[in-house]
Amino acid sequence: MKTINFQIITKDFDFEERFEYLSEIAAAAVGSSADVLQLRNKNISSRKLYDCAVYLKKKLDNLNNCGKTLLIINDRPDIAYIAGADGVHVGQEDFPADKIKKFFPNLILGVSAENVKQAEAAEKDGADYIGAGPLYTTYSKKDAGDIMTKETFKTICSSVNIPVIAIGGITEDKIEEIAELGSDGAAVIGAVSNTGDPLSAAINFRKNIDKFLIHRHIIRK
Repeated sequence: MKTINFQIITKDFDFEERFEYLSEIAAAAVGSSADVLQLRNKNISSRKLYDCAVYLKKKLDNLNNCGKTLLIINDRPDIAYIAGADGVHVGQEDFPADKIKKFFPNLILGVSAENVKQAEAAEKDGADYIGAGPLYTTYSKKDAGDIMTKETFKTICSSVNIPVIAIGGITEDKIEEIAELGSDGAAVIGAVSNTGDPLSAAINFRKNIDKFLIHRHIIRK
């Protein structure tokens, strides 16, 4: 079993620069003891996403990760499965959660939710954790949608029995606030990737997460 408190998500990187960027972000994830590294890129083909997934999987293994940082693929359970990743994260317009659980039962499943109804449905359909937000203004996800109210987020956290991970504009100084709202963890993109030193940024996030976030839930792994 494993907790998910700190999740690093890749930015929409240039495929031609994938080796340099993915190596750097994998090192930041492992070096900061991030629980999840999520591969997300809306701008590349399925084949390129698969190639990046395979590369990241090998990179994590070579960093003596020993399964401490899970590899999760955005949107594509098929790619996650054939690349040997640990799980998949889907949105409301992607593959249905219940079908993923039926055909890929060994994949950890994260589902994005914008309201309580979606969160409760995801849990019912077999989701292992919820990604809820955006809680704050974000420039990393162009498809992030409207800002979620703090009250909605708080209600989501109290309405499901699986981990709820806050996403969208999360910075170090907001960790205490999301913890008070009931969050189990934080997922970040730009706050790590768009810095001059992703490793140092990730380590600082980990320190704040360990300080403020209570481990309410665990997932199977």
